[in-house]
Amino acid sequence: MPLGFQHGRANSFADKDYLILSSDVKFLRTLFFQALRAEEADETVYRKANKELKDNLEGIPGVPQNVKELFQISLMYEQDPTEKNFKAMHQKVLHMSAEDIKIAGRLFLEMLQHANLVERNHRVRRWREYKRGDKTVKSSSSQTLQDCFKELMEKGFTPEQIRESLLRQNTELVFTAHPTQAARRSVLTKHATISQLLELHDKSGPNGTTKLTPLQRTEILSALQESLLGIWRTNPVRRHKPTPEDEARYGLSVVEESLWEALPDHYHAVDYALKKIGCEPLPIDCCLLTLGSWMGGDRDGNPYVTAVLTKRVVFLSQWRAAHLYWTEVDQLLWDLSVAGPGNKEIQEEIARINGIKSNHSRGTLKKNHSLTSVHNLLAPFDFYRPQLETEENYRQVLTHIRARLAATVRRATALSQEQPFKPDPLYMHYSSTSELATDLVRIYRSLHECGDGILAEGRLKELLWRVHTFGLSLTRLDIRQESTRHMDVLDEVTSYLGLGSYRTWSEETKIQWLTNELHSKRPLIPPDLPCSAPVQEVLDTFRMIAEIGSEPFGAYVISMTTSASDVLAVRLLQKEAGIKEHLRVVPLFETKLDLENAPACMELLFKNSWYQANLSSPPQIPNIGWEPHQEVMLGYSDSAKDAGRLASVWGLHKAQEALVELSHKYKIKLNLFHGRGGSVGRGGGPQYLATLSQPAGSVQGWMRVTVQGEVIDHYFGLPSIASHTMERYTTSVLTATLTPPKAPSDDFREIMQRLSETSCNKYRSIVFEDQEFIEYFRTATPDFELKGLNLGSRPSKRKQGGIESLRAIPWMFAWTQTRLQLPVWLGVGTALKSEIDNGNLKTLQDMYNDWPFFRSTIELLEMVLAKTSKTVADYYESLLVPEDLQNVSSKVWEEFENTMKSILQVIRHEHMLEGDGSLSSRLAIATRVPLVDPINVLQANALVRMRADENQPDIHVLRDAFAITVQGVAAGMGWTG
Repeated sequence: MPLGFQHGRANSFADKDYLILSSDVKFLRTLFFQALRAEEADETVYRKANKELKDNLEGIPGVPQNVKELFQISLMYEQDPTEKNFKAMHQKVLHMSAEDIKIAGRLFLEMLQHANLVERNHRVRRWREYKRGDKTVKSSSSQTLQDCFKELMEKGFTPEQIRESLLRQNTELVFTAHPTQAARRSVLTKHATISQLLELHDKSGPNGTTKLTPLQRTEILSALQESLLGIWRTNPVRRHKPTPEDEARYGLSVVEESLWEALPDHYHAVDYALKKIGCEPLPIDCCLLTLGSWMGGDRDGNPYVTAVLTKRVVFLSQWRAAHLYWTEVDQLLWDLSVAGPGNKEIQEEIARINGIKSNHSRGTLKKNHSLTSVHNLLAPFDFYRPQLETEENYRQVLTHIRARLAATVRRATALSQEQPFKPDPLYMHYSSTSELATDLVRIYRSLHECGDGILAEGRLKELLWRVHTFGLSLTRLDIRQESTRHMDVLDEVTSYLGLGSYRTWSEETKIQWLTNELHSKRPLIPPDLPCSAPVQEVLDTFRMIAEIGSEPFGAYVISMTTSASDVLAVRLLQKEAGIKEHLRVVPLFETKLDLENAPACMELLFKNSWYQANLSSPPQIPNIGWEPHQEVMLGYSDSAKDAGRLASVWGLHKAQEALVELSHKYKIKLNLFHGRGGSVGRGGGPQYLATLSQPAGSVQGWMRVTVQGEVIDHYFGLPSIASHTMERYTTSVLTATLTPPKAPSDDFREIMQRLSETSCNKYRSIVFEDQEFIEYFRTATPDFELKGLNLGSRPSKRKQGGIESLRAIPWMFAWTQTRLQLPVWLGVGTALKSEIDNGNLKTLQDMYNDWPFFRSTIELLEMVLAKTSKTVADYYESLLVPEDLQNVSSKVWEEFENTMKSILQVIRHEHMLEGDGSLSSRLAIATRVPLVDPINVLQANALVRMRADENQPDIHVLRDAFAITVQGVAAGMGWTG
């Protein structure tokens, strides 16, 4: 019987991977239950057969009988997902107290997290087995470097062409805080520990590479139990909303704890793959990957992100970066105990350092001031005494570098706390990445020139990779602000100066005035301009950038860009603030209409003489000598909420094609920034597939993409996972650059255009035109209740209003919780059915087989539909939706059935996820779904009680129970929204 899914449930599992996963899940669950019973785990657990493992809640103190009985019913439902067993869960929950619901939700949440951890560990396990040469492992999703290089050479590319393309390649991953993690950071750190222990556990197994003693294996079990119990004792419910600084600290922690370790592994893998095809390794200043962040810089709709907060985040980032570099240099002092003078460059540097010390000793500062004020901050300076080994010149230079990094730490620490900082003339802090890189490259070159190149290729080379990737701030911070906020500033300026209201001017008048002011050498904005608080905050932000300098920052992103004047306005405000090196200004086109108008908007800019002469500088990447370029950001979330997913992705595709054509016309390099969310409804999904389906010419060795919320932890939370993810980004961008997809035929484009229009009309007829839909949405989903959770620092709405004012994140979040995921597929069924009824099924099937864009679109829809549960969504409706809204419900379910049927016809399958390429999705769903359904039953009942009486005695318990179930559903679905 073929593997497949119907309404989120597996039809058959005769699959080795599923059996392994099931065994691993049961193993972890057993350890968890043993910990709750206070039973000590021992080595014999390794040898017990699955049937011997005690998989029940008996003997666990504090677990009510109702919860134990619900768990047993859920096990029956897992084995036999019938309507009878689902109703049995409902009946049991119906008679449970609020405290029982909370405890039950907590248990199922933990078991779901166990399944996620096991599934993530299995992905790494399979990836490593494949790279070790195990041909039994399916490689459809491996996308290894060696596979990629082999395929490119089979298509006629030489090894030299592959290496040359890599030299010009960069992928920038931009971490954003929304949608924020549903899970707390305190829990995520313990998850990371469990994952590391599971990897060690794998190595100690029958096929492992490490032979552990019984004691060592028992210690692994004890450590697993410790982490599992620690999570259980941690309150999963946030009592306070995270601040923007909290979100920034989370992003930095992922870099410190995961990417910092993973990056050298990735570069070693690239060099090894190049060596296998006869190429030299990449140069040390090559930047295949760089990092950006919006955490602490994204002020669009978030009043808590201020100029003061952003400044603090910048210095927090510099503090953490300098501390990491200090630690690495401290280790290099032990590695490079080379006796010898080094090359001429090193000798000159020693002389320069000695000159500084000589001037210092003549009384410019108190003797030994630097030793007490700088070095003792991090470690006793005299622990290592370089003055006794004067012949070890590398150590002399490294000691000076370490001292400067200590000064950098001290400065960043002081400024992050808004305290004064007095520079130390003896050991000046590093003010730029290039300064640090230059000091380290000097040692690298000397080692090679003096015949000790092997010593340069270890920790020192890894440190140089990190310096070029992470810079002095770990991530470059983007500034994002909404376009009308800049308009407000200029409106108050022109009104104050007696020039009229900028807001009322035509676009032509705005552009002419802005251009004149950009050419002008006189200041425009008076320093004492009387203005409103919101305008003052915008001006303070630009002045803060001027004060700090451009190095820690990435792009200035303008959300809701509608016109060329929006871009010129930001260039003018940067000029007025005195920013010496302007941040590159990136228009973000978000809605369907804005995407359609994007090419015309950009052409107005490209025709502007001042703008052409002052295009943004390229990202500061050493190995890429690009000409100035234009970066454009494409918004996936709002366009999907505005027009439905099918119309959104086609609109984005066409916008990219038009922008590429425009850039060729004006001979301006175009870089596209993809604002993808976590869920498929907001542009999420497998990035490898998405990259390969971009239109020809849109990926030219460069890609910038957002990585949001729980996706950060999912793909970068562990060094092993992060290394895998980096490899897939590198291979996908390389492949898309060298072998872009062919342009679709006119027939394909015509059908896709009709699909887009038909699906959009259907989507909008229900979401925006049906007067009852808003009420249906608010009753059928936990939209209102989600706003009460302390998930993120940003408000859920930009302004008051209906669906149009709701942010895309909570919009998708609410539908994900009920497992309906309506925004992803609504309208698709009508569009596909219309084409099929008109005799175009064969053409649709050809589009699926021959056009990567259409295939990826359909496959993501297939995955979402496999996760969608009609049983669960129907259950929410039966409990929460009034009968007078059933008309909306019937429209929704009719469209759902049309979509399911039409998708299966196009892909020629009987069930969702039936193909061999869907193995990873099948496994992920199979390990999670049986545990999500009970959580949905608990959540729906909690919602009923919460809405019945907001003043009941148990309301706080119910709210906690609801918050826990939200985390559970998010864990089961793989995203919040």
